[in-house]
Amino acid sequence: MTHTFRKIRVIFATQFAQMVEYRAEVIIWMLSGTLSLVMMLVWMAQAASAPGGNVNGYTPAEFASYFLSTWFVSQLLVVWVTYELDFDIRQGQLSPKLMRPLDPMWMHYLGHVSERVFRLIPMLALITVFAFLSGAHFTTDWRVYPVVLGLALLGFTVRFLWEYAVGLLAFWTESSNSFHELMWLAYAALGGMFAPLSFYPQWVQNIAVWTPFPYMLGLPAQLLAGKATLAQAGQGALVLSAWLIIFWFVRLFVWRTGLKKYGAVGA
Repeated sequence: MTHTFRKIRVIFATQFAQMVEYRAEVIIWMLSGTLSLVMMLVWMAQAASAPGGNVNGYTPAEFASYFLSTWFVSQLLVVWVTYELDFDIRQGQLSPKLMRPLDPMWMHYLGHVSERVFRLIPMLALITVFAFLSGAHFTTDWRVYPVVLGLALLGFTVRFLWEYAVGLLAFWTESSNSFHELMWLAYAALGGMFAPLSFYPQWVQNIAVWTPFPYMLGLPAQLLAGKATLAQAGQGALVLSAWLIIFWFVRLFVWRTGLKKYGAVGA
């Protein structure tokens, strides 16, 4: 365990140092993910002009709380490993990584985690400014905040594993990025990035509850906005844990099958 912890610490430190070198780019990436903020303005305007000053029970301030929470959680769930794997496999950059006594997945995973640590402070600063300007308010139950971080970690890991599996499709295709775009659309739509899931038709909600998307994005946002309970968070954690196990074995199967097909120079 000591040896494993030492390897994790060293990898994390090197990845964090790399992220600090690209700090300006990280901030730009963070600011580019503004879809939730755009939807916040749209729904706030709809609620302000609606009879009674609300839409489906959401006032403008409650829409601001929900979409700012969605933006915050979505920033914790950002994954770009598909693009890295697509490049590494097609260009043969995967070959030297196979020589290391560690699955290359862990290097990517810890790189993402280290970027999240660097991203956290500017995220909190921005959400404070946005909340002040929009009148958003978040739950005062302190227990919600560690639960949200736990759900975000589970959700991030689930998303990382499926994106990793999608990236590995580059073993068979010229580019796996198109598959990534399809998965992102399902994640954004069923996760609640466009609107709370309760706004969708019932048949869409019935489909969504069988996917990991509402629990990795919409549920943590609802918790922060005071629209969900800790009991619902527990149910969401169980669903995400089940999907984590599923995607772990899917990723492992695609990895082992793809390696048999990998034929880059030096492999």
